[in-house]
Amino acid sequence: MATIKEMLEKSNGSIETAELMAKFLIDDNGDQYLPDLQLLYALQGKIKESREISDRVEKIFPNDDRVLYNKGWHRMLEGDLLEGFTLMNRGRNVELWGNAPIRTNKPIWDGKSDLMDKHVLFNCEAGFGDEMIFVRFARELCNKGAKVTVLCNPDLVSLFSRIPEISAVANYGSEQFIYHDYWIPSMLSPVLLKTQFSDLSGSPYLTADSRYVKKFEKYIKSDQLKVGIRWLGQSGDDYINRIFDEQLMFDAVLQDHVQVYSLQKDHSDDPLPKDIIDLEPLLDTWEDTAGAIANLDLVVSSCTSIPHLSAAMGKPTWAIPPLMMYYIWCYPGSKSPWYDSLTLYRQEQYGEWWQPFERVKEDLKGI
Repeated sequence: MATIKEMLEKSNGSIETAELMAKFLIDDNGDQYLPDLQLLYALQGKIKESREISDRVEKIFPNDDRVLYNKGWHRMLEGDLLEGFTLMNRGRNVELWGNAPIRTNKPIWDGKSDLMDKHVLFNCEAGFGDEMIFVRFARELCNKGAKVTVLCNPDLVSLFSRIPEISAVANYGSEQFIYHDYWIPSMLSPVLLKTQFSDLSGSPYLTADSRYVKKFEKYIKSDQLKVGIRWLGQSGDDYINRIFDEQLMFDAVLQDHVQVYSLQKDHSDDPLPKDIIDLEPLLDTWEDTAGAIANLDLVVSSCTSIPHLSAAMGKPTWAIPPLMMYYIWCYPGSKSPWYDSLTLYRQEQYGEWWQPFERVKEDLKGI
């Protein structure tokens, strides 16, 4: 059975060609390829067509985990965050969501039992950005009286350790050495807490270490507006629709009143424009990145972990998501209930990125 990855490889990355391949496969082999067509529609911003396929395929495969996982994104887009997360957590059964269970004989908290003075392991999941997004919910467990230990990527331990409500932070894999009554997969936490969009707080919850703030003071100093940029994130099939020509970013932010700093890691060997100060040699850790962001006036980024860090720090942040936006950006409009300091510059047309960057350029002129 062909997968979307194989379709994209055979079509040289063309989503339109992959769509045609999916339609041929449906005609020749049956409805099992409908979820692939649904996703390919969504990648192109054909939301209505994708939703219609979602409704159709759910009737055919009513208990299929992948089908219900895909439906979750649409439910978020329609305004139901709780049902959206509930459905997306069905993706755990087909390795589309979250991580493998931790090594423990203690139960997952049921969302009902009293947490007062209970010890809870909060296991962060997925990529760096996801860990930064969901660690906010550990604070809500603390507010219910729990003593929460966060398990996360070792690169984020020190950053998360400054969240005052949390009792302790430890590396992944250390759960067997930590006493706990319950544990919670981080990306299940909004379901257990019965979270809707209206329940979210956009207030800052991450901070930079003062030592790293001071470190970057000598590199990031200008009488101009200090703007940090990142234009490219991780590679992989789930990132294909987020990639744009980096020159669009450069042309939008390089203005007379702006000093631009690159927060990009692992960019190509091509030199940056001469007016951009490259911070990459100094960005060894997330503490470095947070220290640099603390010295900036604004962060402008594609859909990567950077806008989650900067917005969670309360730094004015402009993010540029694609038509098939990351689930966090499903709430409509240019603002986000997840972060008060964030503004979204959404892609308007599949295959075209100039519109959001024109808006970035114009808005930047007014600062």
